[in-house]
Amino acid sequence: MILYHAGPAWARTFEVEMPQSDLANRLCSDHGFLRGMLFQPFGMHRGAVIATREHMLVMALGTDTGATWFSVAPAKEIQDLLWSFSNGYASQWSARELKALSGCEDWQALQLAVRGQFVAAVRSVERAIAGKPEHDPEPISEMPDDDVFELPSDYLQAMPMEDAPCVH
Repeated sequence: MILYHAGPAWARTFEVEMPQSDLANRLCSDHGFLRGMLFQPFGMHRGAVIATREHMLVMALGTDTGATWFSVAPAKEIQDLLWSFSNGYASQWSARELKALSGCEDWQALQLAVRGQFVAAVRSVERAIAGKPEHDPEPISEMPDDDVFELPSDYLQAMPMEDAPCVH
């Protein structure tokens, strides 16, 4: 497993029999990602970025006998912030730097935003690998709502037999 400096909680790997170009196409066309330029933000052999969304990277780690390994992890700048926070160095970052790098006002907001983005990116990659769109289509109702036949409110009430028109 490839470890990034924010720790293993911030990385998810997948082994798939799919070329990286196919996964990148699916992520970009159906899941709102932007195509990556295959840069390696963490250094050689630690993942080439194939797609990005918000602060999340999808990286191709390598291929072997038809299988390709992919990783989802936060961007390098966010990893630096997460590492600093979890190791007691949060005070080295000013509020202005935190806002400039993450768009968040404080550390709690950063944790919440990045966690949400990470979970969403992992879900999107899982769905892209399975060939599913970002969201399931709305279920088709069997009867359109605007043509619903309505019965009068007294329709199901019991009628006395002596008042029935067919009783003679």
